[in-house]
Amino acid sequence: MSESFIIEGKQITKVLCENVKQGLPEKDDVSIYDGIREKHEKIQNDQMRRLVDMNLGFIEQFEASNLDQISAKSYSTLEVESEISDLALHTGFGHFIQQIVARHPLPIQLNTIVTNIDIPNDKNAPICITTKDNRHYLTKYVLITIPLGCLKAGSVKFTPSLPDWKQNAIDQMGFGLFNKIFMQFPSTFWDEKLDNIWVLSNGFRFFICHPHDHMLTSVVCGDFARKLEQQTDEEIIEQIVQCLKPIYPQIPKPTKWLITRWGSDQFVYGAYSNYKVGSTYETSRELARECYDDRVYWAGEHTNGGDNIGCVDSAFESSQREIKRVYNKLNQISN
Repeated sequence: MSESFIIEGKQITKVLCENVKQGLPEKDDVSIYDGIREKHEKIQNDQMRRLVDMNLGFIEQFEASNLDQISAKSYSTLEVESEISDLALHTGFGHFIQQIVARHPLPIQLNTIVTNIDIPNDKNAPICITTKDNRHYLTKYVLITIPLGCLKAGSVKFTPSLPDWKQNAIDQMGFGLFNKIFMQFPSTFWDEKLDNIWVLSNGFRFFICHPHDHMLTSVVCGDFARKLEQQTDEEIIEQIVQCLKPIYPQIPKPTKWLITRWGSDQFVYGAYSNYKVGSTYETSRELARECYDDRVYWAGEHTNGGDNIGCVDSAFESSQREIKRVYNKLNQISN
């Protein structure tokens, strides 16, 4: 596959994405897939279509959902027309949190699962937070940072029930799935100069290379990731080996592996949010809007409307935003 062919494939993908909103009815919304389907089907060259599909797959990875689930109206072309900076914390996010805690000592309760939040009608009465081990915490205000996946699953019961507009926003917003598969091999069987390996397939498309550690990392998302979560580790690893075998016939079986299953994790039920069909920036604003007479506040990556939903910085910014609001509220009362 020539470099010019690859560049042409990227250009076709870019044009498809830039034109995805053209011709959409003013009020109705459709998926990105429906928005590009007609032009996509006109690509005659089979290899070019597979290349375009791989490029479109990067959007699915970014959004952690399939194109037939993502809103064409609310979708931003940011992913295909500009470079996005990624920052990796080599010591992990846990170290980042520990540094914050060290600077701001707080009575944090670890291994404590919240099951109920009761908000009394009397504004002067405290809100009661109940945990799985039947402990109770009383507070004047509460900041909810529960992942959207848990809100969708109803992991925490609110009494009285959430306002209809809040529940509708929870239901309307998309929440994707993004998993990683880490594999260590007995040797580096690929070109050590490679940073990535790209595969024209409907499943495993992208592998990150770590030659010095004899490791490959695969990323999967959306419906394919959900399907894999129903399979054993051994079944998944065998599929990857078979996927790479046409390129590397002598590929050995991995000696070690680690596979994330965020969709099955009871503390998140997915990865991060996106604008699915029918949702808009207003949906994320509704998710951020306080309720119960301004006593319950909301933060999280899904509440920080814009192009950075789903990102760690979005979650961090939203928490700072809401903490300042609660702080100002308490100052008003004390004064």
